[in-house]
Amino acid sequence: MEATMNDRNGRQVLGLAKRVARFVVLLVVLGFPSVCRCGPLQKGINAGDLLFMPPLELRSRFAEFRDVGVKWLRVEFDWNRIQPDSQDTYNIQQHDRIIALAREFNISVLGLIYFCPAWANGGHKPPAYPPADPSAFGRFAAYLATRYASAGVRHWEIWNEPNLGGSWAPAPSPPQYVALLKAAYEAIKNVDGGATVVSGGLAQPNNTGTTMRAAEFLDALYRNGARHFFDAVGNHPYTSPSPPDRTDGNSWQQMEGPDGLRGIMAGYHDQDKAIWVTEYGAPTDGEANTVISETAQVQLLRSAFELASQRPNLGPIFWYNFRDWCPKGKTDPDCYYGLLRFDNSRKPSYAAFMDLH
Repeated sequence: MEATMNDRNGRQVLGLAKRVARFVVLLVVLGFPSVCRCGPLQKGINAGDLLFMPPLELRSRFAEFRDVGVKWLRVEFDWNRIQPDSQDTYNIQQHDRIIALAREFNISVLGLIYFCPAWANGGHKPPAYPPADPSAFGRFAAYLATRYASAGVRHWEIWNEPNLGGSWAPAPSPPQYVALLKAAYEAIKNVDGGATVVSGGLAQPNNTGTTMRAAEFLDALYRNGARHFFDAVGNHPYTSPSPPDRTDGNSWQQMEGPDGLRGIMAGYHDQDKAIWVTEYGAPTDGEANTVISETAQVQLLRSAFELASQRPNLGPIFWYNFRDWCPKGKTDPDCYYGLLRFDNSRKPSYAAFMDLH
């Protein structure tokens, strides 16, 4: 009897061990949070206003980036602005200044290549219509990679929120986007084989005639053969007014859950790729149900970066934005995502961002 009970107990322990092992594997495959802290935070910033700053103000901004611990900067390379009239001229001088300062201040750059001039989109109103010939976009991407690889710019995001009709006119088209992504990927890799190509950061809409849910769009990319044409998945998992750690099925949870982006990646045996959060933030003014208080913005910021610190398979987190676009009194909440107010006074989130390590 005693031997039989010992055998039974041994089998039960072994069975439990096997179930635990399978559960751990499932967590790894589907990307559930680990309990480790996985190194220093990769704090990133979106700062589109850099493109309009005079040289002295630009240098001052980079000194401030250094002071708050910015490690990554998402820089916009808007094809429509850089080559608005023809493929023979480039309005690129301000970008040259930004890239030189990023190198000087030891800040890594994610270059966002997006939008299209009318001369390349078949005569549509720019900038959101994609190019009529994806290879033209590829040539532009190759030009940028060639120009900036020696300055250390080796990370490129291809388009912005291609699952929105407002960014990919007139409506999202996964096959068209895959053709564009393939052209850019091959062009960049031909110039810099070690470059990292990030798929365009996905917005979080519901399905409509002009928008696609992020998960469905990503699944459609895989079904159209995109797997071999990106090194990381871009995503914009905005959750405001909720913080990302609330288990209410918000966009952050959908990003990492088995039924969200990570689960889709696992379904195509591609779960080892990182997800880069190339935009995340919350507005503190304006008229929308996403607007939160400046104090709540602190909670949301801390929660996002704390979650990121626990994940081995997330890339940098790029806070949107560094400074409010507008003075107080506007209704558009997009004006008020900054760590700084428009008058350069500091919101509480500025100190919270600086304190992140």
